[in-house]
Amino acid sequence: MKALCCFLFLYILSSPSLNEASVPAPTRRHLGPNKDTGVLTDFGFNFDIEINARLIFPSLRLKKAYFAFQEWKKFITSDPQNMLKNWDGADVCSYTGVFCENAPDGSNVMTVAAIDLNHGDIAGQLIPHLGLLTDLSVFHMNSNRFGGPIPSSFSSLTTLYEFDISNNGFDGPFPDVVFDMPNLKYLDLRYNNFEGEIPPQLFDKDLDAIFLNNNRFNSSIPENIGNSNASVIVLANNELKGCIPHSIGQMARLDEIILANNQLKGCLPKELGNLENITVLDLSNNNLMGSIPEGFGNLNCIEMIDIGHNQFTGTVVDAVCTLPKLMNFTFADNFFDVLEEKCDKPVKPELVLDCRQNCLPGKPDQKDETTCKRRKPQKRIPVL
Repeated sequence: MKALCCFLFLYILSSPSLNEASVPAPTRRHLGPNKDTGVLTDFGFNFDIEINARLIFPSLRLKKAYFAFQEWKKFITSDPQNMLKNWDGADVCSYTGVFCENAPDGSNVMTVAAIDLNHGDIAGQLIPHLGLLTDLSVFHMNSNRFGGPIPSSFSSLTTLYEFDISNNGFDGPFPDVVFDMPNLKYLDLRYNNFEGEIPPQLFDKDLDAIFLNNNRFNSSIPENIGNSNASVIVLANNELKGCIPHSIGQMARLDEIILANNQLKGCLPKELGNLENITVLDLSNNNLMGSIPEGFGNLNCIEMIDIGHNQFTGTVVDAVCTLPKLMNFTFADNFFDVLEEKCDKPVKPELVLDCRQNCLPGKPDQKDETTCKRRKPQKRIPVL
């Protein structure tokens, strides 16, 4: 929690100045024509009337936050840990999971800067009123039982930096509202029921971390994935099809990419060898085929490679097994039939190689000979 507070302090100091003129017109229309009137025309109420007149708030922003939280409570159906027990009264900043800081526009006004209800096992829905929290920089809601759509009013969260709704029951298509969050850097939608296409706009957005794993996305990986500045991309455990785009080699900042447990096919693009800063590459449990690209020998920062449970053939080359930082190389359950010398007997004793269920002569736990012959391409005899 201390780390979260430090992050908020540093983020607010570095946030650009925001005022009503800088908010896009669609946002102002959604929340009413005047940010400071308290009237929300699309919601159909004036919260000056709705709120108990005896409550005193240090700022209009906290008054709006109070109203948003009270409305949200009405859509909470289960709170087994009583995390929201103290969500009453005007002191919004004392609510469990709510963190306040000075507003990022330099007005020296206290405002809600973060919500963190991780691991609360809370059931309910997100509501449009949360769009009132326009100074929010962190929204952490992982490991709960929220469902339904993400409200379009979240486009008002123009200072949001981290959006984590992982391990819930959200469904429907990819929530395009995240494209209206200009300062978003960390996006975590994993372990939900989102489905359909991964939109290409995702990789044009300046994100540092993208977690979409364990959903039901079933499109191909967009060709413009190489436009992304992300250091971590995890798309595992979906139903993604097609080939790995060649543009992936453009991702100079990429540190980890995990595409495991999908339905990807085709050969590995040689451009993977351009990922000079990558440390983790997991392409396991797909339908990929062909040989290991020569460029793999350029991955001098790589620590873990997993290409197991695919249909690769040919030779496991020394250039990979001698990479300076490689600690774990898994290529089990493929059709490799040759190990070069330094893969057969690694120079580094700490290197873990998993070569089971291939077609490697003399190695234990290999595929049977009939399976290997059936998979091995046959030489064509010319017709005379």
